[in-house]
Amino acid sequence: MTALVLAVVVIGTLATGSTALWALLVSIFCAAAAWEFARLSPSASRSQIITSFAILAGLIATFSVALFVSDEQSEIAKTVFKLFLPFLLLAVAFWLAIVPFQLSRRSIVLNTWPSVLTMPVVIGAAWLSAVLLQRAGARFLFAVIVVTVVADLAGYFVGRKFGRVKLAPSISPGKTREGAMGGVVAAALWTAAMAFYLGLCSGVMQLMLAAAAGAFLGASAVMGDLWESQLKRQAGV
Repeated sequence: MTALVLAVVVIGTLATGSTALWALLVSIFCAAAAWEFARLSPSASRSQIITSFAILAGLIATFSVALFVSDEQSEIAKTVFKLFLPFLLLAVAFWLAIVPFQLSRRSIVLNTWPSVLTMPVVIGAAWLSAVLLQRAGARFLFAVIVVTVVADLAGYFVGRKFGRVKLAPSISPGKTREGAMGGVVAAALWTAAMAFYLGLCSGVMQLMLAAAAGAFLGASAVMGDLWESQLKRQAGV
C-alpha cells in the first residue's frame, strides 16, 4: 500500500515536467532518509549527527543554487557543475571500496568524525542523481530506478524457487546466492533492453556492454540492501 501511494505521488510529480517540483519531492524523501539514518546510528554522538545533517543540507542547497537559481553560464554555476562528477565518483568509490570492507567485517563504524561523511555522500549522491536523471528525461530516471526493482523482485522469486545457499546469513538470513544471481541477471537484461529502447546503443557489442553495466548495478543493489540490513542489525531494529 505504501508503494502504491508513493508511486502515485512520484508519477504525478514527474507528469508535471517540473524539475523544481521533482527536486522538492526528492528533498523530502532525502530528509526522511537522513532522519532514518540518524535513528540507525545510535553509536554516533549528537554533534556528529548534527554535522552530518548540516553537510547534507549544504550539499543539496549548493546543488540547487547551481541548477535552479544561478544562470548556467555564471561562474558560480560553472564551478558547482564541475563538482558534480567528482562528487558522484566519490559516492561510487564509497560503494566499491568502503562498503565491501565494512560488510566483510560485519561492522559499519559511524561514531568517528570521518564517518560523518557517510550520510551526506550516500543521500546527497542519491539527490543529485535523481534530479539530473529527471532533467535528462523521465524515461532515463524510470530506467535506472527500475533496475533495482527488477533485481529485487527477481532475487526474491528466484531465491524462493531455487535458493539453497545462504548469501550472508549473519546479516540477512533470507537472501541466497541463487536469488542474488537471479537479480543480477534480471538487472543485466533490463539494462540492455532499456539502453536499446532509449537509443543509447546499437549492435551486439554495445548491448553486451549495457548488460555488463546492468549486472554491475544489480550486484550493487544487493550490496546496498545488505549494507542497510547490517545497519539495522547494529541498531537492534
